[in-house]
Amino acid sequence: MPEGHDADLLTLDELTERTGVSARNVRFYASRGLVPSPVRRGRSGYYGPDHVARLELVRELQGHGFTLSAIEKYVEQIPATATPSDIARHLSLLAPVTGDRDVDVPGGLSGMGISPDAAQAVAEVYAEHGRQVAEELSEIVRTKVWPQFREAGYTAEQLREFIHRLKPLTIAGLVTAYEQAIDDSQASYDGRRR
Repeated sequence: MPEGHDADLLTLDELTERTGVSARNVRFYASRGLVPSPVRRGRSGYYGPDHVARLELVRELQGHGFTLSAIEKYVEQIPATATPSDIARHLSLLAPVTGDRDVDVPGGLSGMGISPDAAQAVAEVYAEHGRQVAEELSEIVRTKVWPQFREAGYTAEQLREFIHRLKPLTIAGLVTAYEQAIDDSQASYDGRRR
């Protein structure tokens, strides 16, 4: 963390008060690599906005039923250099898991200076590809997962529970695939400009 950000640093007590995560859990998460170790100033450890953002992400993932192992795998995909804003983006992508469907993509993009036509076009791409992914995954569940569950004696209710637990993994997988595709597209574009 740059030296100029000392004003943003929190003590462990301040961090636990802000995030609602116990000191014991903060230390445990740091030992598992879910949050960085504290910034040392002499013998004291301090925590910055990146610690707060990562703790909030961990708490949100726990709230969605992610196991510790699943949280570790999810967090491994986030670069150590991710800013609190980058991490907040991951939090916002979890909104569909909670049933928050009031995401105003055109309004959000328009607020960033994107023309209404372009913002609407982006929203339509998201909607179309979201429908396509849902249809394809539903077909896989219907033709490959449900027969396997039925043979093992599982009920339709157990299948519904499986699908509910699959949602966070699906969203994380889509985010990872999208980020990789954007990075590949940017690299390809940069290569053509040279």
